[in-house]
Amino acid sequence: MDFSCGCLFDKRVKEPYFKKTKHFEDVSASFAINAKNEQLSAHYSWLVEMHKPVSSQQPYIEAKFQNPEDRSNPIVVPAVQLKNNEPSASFAHPRYYFLSPSLPSLDCGLYKMELTVYADKSKQKILTQHGNELLSRVNTDTCVKAEFIERMEAAARHTKNQWETQQ
Repeated sequence: MDFSCGCLFDKRVKEPYFKKTKHFEDVSASFAINAKNEQLSAHYSWLVEMHKPVSSQQPYIEAKFQNPEDRSNPIVVPAVQLKNNEPSASFAHPRYYFLSPSLPSLDCGLYKMELTVYADKSKQKILTQHGNELLSRVNTDTCVKAEFIERMEAAARHTKNQWETQQ
């Protein structure tokens, strides 16, 4: 079942795959939808793992997200390095999380994400980059809370039924 709300996709639109580059691998990426109010809102959420260290002791890492309102003016967000609260269960490799501010609106389609690792906070020397795309299946201007919740519940039922038939 392909979930969408307020979107009409043609068959050429494909879901991007998580990517692994020389230094990074995607762990999770999504548009987090806030259905607290009748008018939906969204933000980018991206988690990556650095599986190969870079040549800096204090790298500065930031992401640029394609701005749905102005594609020529990306949203720039600094990385937050995640730490596991359980010392005995620490991550094998450093993980970095990027969360954008709330987006004024979001349309259906593919949006670019790119992280850049600099040698330090001066951002003078780029060490590496990693990028991907994220597919929005929600149009926050045309999909309202009730429709979104209804479609999410239908997708959950469909997934549960598929899982039960496979058991």
